[in-house]
Formats: sequence, structure tokens, C-alpha cells
Amino acid sequence: MAEVKICSYLLALSLGFTTMVACAQQTYIPVLLNLSTLLDFNPIKGHVKTIDSTGTDDKGNEVYTLHVALSAEGCVQALRRDGKSDNSHMNLRHEGKALKGTFNGKPVAFGLDEKCNLMSRDDSEGHLDYKTNAQGLLGETMLRTLKITDHFYDTGGNIKKVQYYSGDLVASSTSIHYPDSINKPLDYTMVNESALDARFNFTAVSECQYDERLVPVLCHFNVTPENSGDTETHMTIATRASFY
Repeated sequence: MAEVKICSYLLALSLGFTTMVACAQQTYIPVLLNLSTLLDFNPIKGHVKTIDSTGTDDKGNEVYTLHVALSAEGCVQALRRDGKSDNSHMNLRHEGKALKGTFNGKPVAFGLDEKCNLMSRDDSEGHLDYKTNAQGLLGETMLRTLKITDHFYDTGGNIKKVQYYSGDLVASSTSIHYPDSINKPLDYTMVNESALDARFNFTAVSECQYDERLVPVLCHFNVTPENSGDTETHMTIATRASFY
């Protein structure tokens, strides 16, 4: 789900740090939202200092752990995500105009603009460019001149569709619906449809419990494949956050 991290949390009304702080209770920091989309974790609204999350399966086994630290200006200073189920590990530190570190033991770097938002990714697989819209939200992902993904939003800044491309063709499309994006920003239903193979079609539902700052302290995420012969999966995500 990494490219589609179900993002009513992709609501960001301003790229400016001053405006972000003034509207802390209503908005997400753009770079945090965009990283959550790419790396698959739940972001938090407001003037966030740290996020710590743990995902577990229905047997209580850890699926992943996450730690993110941000500066008072809204720049990601450190990020570590360890995937226990797929044995993936990403460890990043802010250096100059980049988040640099390792992914599965190999160098990786995310280029940042002057407002600390994402511009690119470089790793052993090559170079990707990220295009963002006027609000700083992730739009197209480009591999040289080829479009890999594209993200679409509703008028409230919530991501409503993601398209994945194979050449000039849309290989699959994911649509997202929120029953109450203001009060329950991480409650949603997501439907994925593949143009290439219906075996990849699925419906995912997220339902969360929130504290007074809309931190999703406990979320239940269920994925139901369209193929009735495939196994339904369930994950519970516990999150805590600190603020400036």
C-alpha cells in the first residue's frame, strides 16, 4: 500500500513553515504526508515532533516499526522504518538538502527543496523525480520521461485516486473514500482494480480510534482480496506522537 497510503492525511494547506505552525491543528506537514505515502505509515496532523508506530498482525507478530523525528520548522530530521514481515529496513538522516541513509543496507537519498519537501529519490535502482502540486502534495512520480504513478485529490486535499502506469497504459487504479475526513482522517475504504490481472483486485478498510489531537492511537486495517480463495489479512497499528 506504500504508494497509496490512504491519505486524507494528504491535507496540506500551505508549504510555508510559518503558516504550517499557525494552522497546526488543521494541517499536515507536506513532507511528512508525502513520505507516509511512499513509505506506508500513518502521519499525524499538527506541529509534530516525533511519531512512533508499531504494526502487528492478527497473531500479535510485529509487521513493522517506525520512528520519525522532525525539527520545530517542520523538516524531517530522522526516519527509521523496519519491516519485520518483509525484512526491509530504511534509516534516514537529514543532511543538507537531502534525507540520506540506507535502504536494506544500500545507499539511498531523498532530495529536498528549500521548504524541506520531496524532490527526488536516488538509490541502487536509479533516479526518480517527484512532482508536487501547489499545496506541496505528491503528484507524479517520474522515471526519466516515464510516469510511474499519479495522485489525485478532492477539494479538501484528500487523496481520492492513485493511478499506476505501465508505459502509457494505466496498469491499476486505486480509489479511496472517507466517511468523515475531518473528524476521522484515517478512516477510509480503498478499492484497487488492476487492468492486467484481476487477482490483484482488493478492498481495504481502515478504522481508527483517535485522541483529542486526532492522533490515530489505534487503527485496524483489513484487506479483502476480490478472489474469494485468497486469505483476508488484518493489521493493527498503534501510534503515539509528541508535539512542539
